[in-house]
Amino acid sequence: MESILSIVPQLLQILLFLIMFGMGMTLTVGDFKRVGQFPKAVIIGLTNQIILLPLVGLLLIKTIPMAPYIAMGLMIVTACPGGATSNVISHLSKGDTALSITLTAFSSVITIFTIPFIINFALLEVMGEGGKSIQLPIINTILNIIKLTALPVALGMLINYRFPVFSQNSRSTLAWISGIFILIALALIVLKLAELGNVWDFIKAAGIGVILLNLITLGIGFISSKIFALETAQSITISIESGMQNNVLGMAIATAPTLLNSPQMAASAGVYGIVMCTTGMILIYFFRKMIKPVPKQ
Repeated sequence: MESILSIVPQLLQILLFLIMFGMGMTLTVGDFKRVGQFPKAVIIGLTNQIILLPLVGLLLIKTIPMAPYIAMGLMIVTACPGGATSNVISHLSKGDTALSITLTAFSSVITIFTIPFIINFALLEVMGEGGKSIQLPIINTILNIIKLTALPVALGMLINYRFPVFSQNSRSTLAWISGIFILIALALIVLKLAELGNVWDFIKAAGIGVILLNLITLGIGFISSKIFALETAQSITISIESGMQNNVLGMAIATAPTLLNSPQMAASAGVYGIVMCTTGMILIYFFRKMIKPVPKQ
């Protein structure tokens, strides 16, 4: 057991690589070009993910008393929007799957560059002068995130391009495998936290902030879409994309020896994964009822 715990950071990075590779197998170059089909929806979705999400996180850590490592973990989550889970939940909720995939494609590229700036800003906000000593090196962090996200996505897209029939036939299996990998990642971080202290103490410490972040961002996503008169299916997708974060990426960043090297900061991302999967299952039921079936001709 001790040998496994000692390599949890490396295992999380491997799992993230595999999850992002699987996600890449669902993407094509056309997903990046599709922005022209619904520019308003893409702009609203990306604004929620890249700008509003960190602002909500900042508001929460400023208003809710929480330990610095929990607050930092929450901000790490806000820096990592999108992921394979949101695409699956959006599809099952009868949202706009094409829009979901397009938002994931764009956010996966944009956050390569925004993550280090958001986290460094959060370190200063949460830890003050002490945060200066653990600032992420911008270039090295971008390169590390490229290796963990952009590279496997690109490899997955290459497989999809070269073997489209195989990729198409594998999508259902890939969704299940990604779900299993996410559960394994959550189990690993629980084991690592158990080594540091009482797991329930970590869950209770992160619980309120994580639940509020999830519910507020889900609500902002849906309400902002309706304000700008988007279709219900697009509103469902933007709600999910705004409230479902790439928690495995957050855990990998928190635990990686070359990045933050702090398993405690991964607690919020781990708890967030549990919360968002729970709310996601509930939303599938309610969102599906919002989509009226097309009458038969």
